[in-house]
Amino acid sequence: MKIILFISIISLYLQSCAPLVGTVGMVSLGAASKEKGLGTSINDNVIKTKISNLIYKYNKNLIADTKVFVNNGSVLFTGKLSNPNDKIEFTKLAWNIRGVKEVNNEIQVTDTSSIKNIARDIASMGEIRARIMSDKSINSINFSIDVVNDKAYISGVATNELEMNLVKGHASSARFVKEVYNYIILNKDTR
Repeated sequence: MKIILFISIISLYLQSCAPLVGTVGMVSLGAASKEKGLGTSINDNVIKTKISNLIYKYNKNLIADTKVFVNNGSVLFTGKLSNPNDKIEFTKLAWNIRGVKEVNNEIQVTDTSSIKNIARDIASMGEIRARIMSDKSINSINFSIDVVNDKAYISGVATNELEMNLVKGHASSARFVKEVYNYIILNKDTR
């Protein structure tokens, strides 16, 4: 706990953007219980914070429409943007961060979302999260889920292939999900 407090204080001193506060809180609350371990969780959260800060500096208005997930140095972008150049810039920004091993940019450029579609996405995300959290074979804290325009994006660190397949199964069986993009890596993965 002293290490987390020390890192938090140093990080707050060195950085000054809003995404850092939430990231530090996430590290201190759940990092120790994640399959990937405390050190990797801290590194992933530092990478996510740096990416969020670069996006904020690039165009702070883009933060609300996109999400960034980082697992073992693998970055996943999801969300919607209206400008294709912004999507390309996100990828460039991520690769500038030390420790990034992979960038998966699944941001959708053409926003075809209607109110009905947004409601379906929220319902699907809730359904997938509920199924994963209620499945005793899955450590739900190790996985991130996003649903955009009926497409589910899952990422995280699975203990084994069985756990990964269970998460994929829950995502694909959600009522409105038409496609599932799997970015889950296995704990034994050496990336």
